[in-house]
Amino acid sequence: MGQLINVRDGSVWAEDTGGGLPPVVLLHPGVGDSRIWNPVWERLAGQHRLIRYDTRGFGRSAPPAGQFSRVDDLRRVLDLLGVGPALFVGCSMGGGTALDLALAEPDRVRGMVLACPGISGAPPSHDPDDEPDSVDPETFVEQGVARWARAGRDPLVVDLLRSAVRFWLNWGDTFVDDGDAWSRLEDVATPCVLLLGDLERRSFVPTCVEAARRIPGCRLVRIPGADHFVPLRAPDAVVEALRSLPR
Repeated sequence: MGQLINVRDGSVWAEDTGGGLPPVVLLHPGVGDSRIWNPVWERLAGQHRLIRYDTRGFGRSAPPAGQFSRVDDLRRVLDLLGVGPALFVGCSMGGGTALDLALAEPDRVRGMVLACPGISGAPPSHDPDDEPDSVDPETFVEQGVARWARAGRDPLVVDLLRSAVRFWLNWGDTFVDDGDAWSRLEDVATPCVLLLGDLERRSFVPTCVEAARRIPGCRLVRIPGADHFVPLRAPDAVVEALRSLPR
């Protein structure tokens, strides 16, 4: 059951199965909200304590009142829910948040699965497709489908993109810089698996491959038929990667 959690100058919607099982925290990408984890959630239910939440301005969370830190919000959610050291599964933006937390407070992070992570401080791709051609919400959504959903269109993908577009068009400048993980990848001291779909945008691939090479002990797993929406396209691969981490 969902609940609202107070964070600094705002609130976020979160879901926590509770219980004494090993905790897994699921962090959504910037192309959607926490519903992207539905297939993974179903597969892990009853095996782990599962926590997910919507970043401010996404999904069921309130819009940001001003600038905010994703890592600070994550800390607040973990503290208020009483979550100790946990496994983290993050997709794109969520993967970057998990990585920033692992570098700032490694004792909180027992292991990570990073699906096509968006890494703080990474060099820009210089891909003109990274910039929207329109500020019309529905046009923006269609561009998102073409660029990020190369494995195919389905209603949930479109709905997730609508949630994301609402944020980026209205509050895209509210993120606080949470760090420079790119320059510190060699300092990551937690077990890590990096997932990369073979339909991921080409401009995104070199960064992910280099990150997997530089993070000590990180294992790179290529996923056939998956695009940027890895948790939707390949939930079994996400679960398998999670189960491969030391407990």
